[in-house]
Amino acid sequence: MFVEFSSVLRATMLGVQLGMTLALVAAGLTLIFGMLDVINFAHGSLYMMGAYLGVTVSAQFGSFWLALLIAPLAVGVIGAVIEVFGLRALYGRNPLYHILLTFGLAVMIQGLVVEIWGGQSLRIEAPASLAGTVQLGPVEYPVYWLFVLAISTLLIAAVWLMIDRSDLGILMRASAHDTEMVDALGIDVSKVFTGVFVFGAVLAGVAGVLLGASRSVNPGMGFGVIIETFVIVVIGGLGSFKGAVYAALAVGLVTAYGALIAPSVTDIFLFAMMAVVLMIRPNGLFGATEAA
Repeated sequence: MFVEFSSVLRATMLGVQLGMTLALVAAGLTLIFGMLDVINFAHGSLYMMGAYLGVTVSAQFGSFWLALLIAPLAVGVIGAVIEVFGLRALYGRNPLYHILLTFGLAVMIQGLVVEIWGGQSLRIEAPASLAGTVQLGPVEYPVYWLFVLAISTLLIAAVWLMIDRSDLGILMRASAHDTEMVDALGIDVSKVFTGVFVFGAVLAGVAGVLLGASRSVNPGMGFGVIIETFVIVVIGGLGSFKGAVYAALAVGLVTAYGALIAPSVTDIFLFAMMAVVLMIRPNGLFGATEAA
């Protein structure tokens, strides 16, 4: 099947944009696992809450920018409640308890969303300043998608630098590797853990608002994105931030190319890629050195 170069270029740009946005969700999930040793099935629901709260704030105040600010912060508050009153009592116990709790929370949040917003699809109105398209060589590309790519890339780069170069990043890594030593130094590790969980929730909320203006906002979006996110973190290596970013780009590109070539089997491509990676490197691409 012949595919025009302009279609391939457009799919590539869309895949990179989708990958960087999914990286926001996957980065939060992998940070939570890497530090707290918690597989958070409710992470997709936090992404969904970001989108729905973005819909409400945008409709109430008529401002996408206010929604992009307030909704992720509100999701961070929800994340703090989940960590403090739910997960904190389960640290150090069988990981199955974490899975059951977060899965149950995901089901509860989905039901709450249907009760409050209904089951119909909604949409966040993108700002008029980001309407229209821009000509990039042979491709007309939406300005809003370029904005999503730019803001996602900046956020991922900032988080990467924070983890690798800042004192806060050193504290996070130290708390994950030797909790008792950090606690003996007078630092409240429980607050560090809460901060990491809240930070991951905020990243998911940002992604929810960004994609909520280009995708439909519906009660099933949380479970949809958590499948993509788990594919990403498994490929990249559980607990590896670098792996999550690289794998998110790969998943975004495979999704975009799959939609261009064979839309009905795109999910098969994703799971086939995950299976190949796991057969070659069972810990994921970067799991052997960073997550193990």
